Amino acid sequence: MNPFLLQPVPTGDASARYERLSHGSTTWHDLMPTPANGTDGTTGAAFTWPNFNGESFVTIGNPAKLNFAGAFTLCTWAYQDSGVPHQGTEFFIGKDGGLGRDVGLTSADNANDIKGFVFEGGFAAAQYTGSGPGAFYYLVFVNEGPGNNLKLYVDGILRATNTGKGVEESWSAGTAWEFGRDQAPDNYLTGILDTGRFYSRALSPDEILRDYHAGKPAHP
Repeated sequence: MNPFLLQPVPTGDASARYERLSHGSTTWHDLMPTPANGTDGTTGAAFTWPNFNGESFVTIGNPAKLNFAGAFTLCTWAYQDSGVPHQGTEFFIGKDGGLGRDVGLTSADNANDIKGFVFEGGFAAAQYTGSGPGAFYYLVFVNEGPGNNLKLYVDGILRATNTGKGVEESWSAGTAWEFGRDQAPDNYLTGILDTGRFYSRALSPDEILRDYHAGKPAHP
C-alpha cells in the first residue's frame, strides 16, 4: 500500500476538512474555511503515518462549528487491513456524546459491514453488508435532519436508507470527535483513513458521486 496518497479537492463548502499537511506528520489540520485556519487534531497514541494500528486514534475535540443543529454529512476514504484480527466494531469517525447522544461511521461484524448511526433517544442506523478489508472505500453518512432520512453511500452509490430516522443531535461539549475510535477502549481501527470531511447539510447524490470519482484514482 502506497502511503503517499493524494488529497482530492472536495465539494467546497465543508464545515471542516481534516488532512495531514505533510507525509511525515501525525497531526491532522482543519483546512476550512482557509488553509490551516481551523482546529488541529492530535494523535492519541503513536502510529506510523497514515496507518491506524488498532491502538491509535486522532482527536479533534469539539469545535463549535461541528455542533450541528440539523442535517449533516460525514465523509472519509477508509481502508481496513486484511489478514489481521478485527474488533467487532471499528470506528472511522465517531463522537460519543454521553447520555446516549452518539454518532458514528463504523464497520461492524468483523469488517464486513459499514454502518452510519445516530443515537438520540434511541438507536438508528443505515447499514450495508458487502464491503470488506483490503480495499479503499469512499464512505458517506448523511443525516437529513429531524423526521427525515439517514443514508449511507459506499463508493458513490446509495447503499442503505433508514426512513424517517434523521435526528437533531444534542451535542455534549465535554466529548470529542475522533478518527479511528469513539472514546471507547475497544473500538479502534486497524487500517488507513485519508481525509475526514464534515458538512452542515445533506450532500446531494450528485455531489457524493462526483467526489468519489475525483478521489478514486488516488485510492486503488
